Amino acid sequence: MDAKQIETWAFARSDAAALVGMTSGQVGNYLTRYDLFPARPKGKGHHVSFKLPELLKLCAVKALIQLGFTPEQAAGALRRSRGPYSAMLNDGYGDKQEPLYTFPGTLFFSRNPDGHFVEADSADTQVSIQIRCWPLFDELWPRVRAQIEKEGASDRPPYPGNVTEGIAAFEKRIADLRALRWNEEA
Repeated sequence: MDAKQIETWAFARSDAAALVGMTSGQVGNYLTRYDLFPARPKGKGHHVSFKLPELLKLCAVKALIQLGFTPEQAAGALRRSRGPYSAMLNDGYGDKQEPLYTFPGTLFFSRNPDGHFVEADSADTQVSIQIRCWPLFDELWPRVRAQIEKEGASDRPPYPGNVTEGIAAFEKRIADLRALRWNEEA
C-alpha cells in the first residue's frame, strides 16, 4: 500500500462525523442544507464517503463555528474554497517558491462587498480571518490513523495491501512536505 491510498481512504458518513467531532445529522446538513460540497450528489440513495480533504474541510467549518460564525456562514466561506488540504500541499516554501504569508498552509477569509466571507486577502482589507491548516491536520490525523488501522485490520479490509506500510509512507510524505513548506529539514 502506498501513501496515495491512505490519502484517498474513504470513510462512511457516520465514521467521518465521529472523526471530526460532529453528529451524522450535522454532516448531512453540510451536504444538503449548507451545500459545503457543491459537486457532490444529493438526495436519498447516494452513498456518501469522505476522504482526508473533505474531513479537513469539515474541521475548518467546525473551527469557524467555534470562532463565532453561524453554520451557514462557515459553509459559505469554505464552499468554493480550495480547502485546508490544498493549502497544506501548495502553500509555503518549495521549488522556486516563497510563501505568500508568514505561515504556510493558511486560508484567509474576508468579507466581499456583498457581506459574504470569501477566501481572499489584500492590503486594503481591514479584517481577515485566518485558518491554520497544519494544526487542523495535526489534531485530526491521530483519529484518522486509528480508524484506518481499525478498518485495515478487519477480515475484509476496504483496500488491498499492508496498512502499516501505507501509513508509514503517508506520514513520511507529510513530514517531507511539512519540512519543504516550512523551509526546514525533515
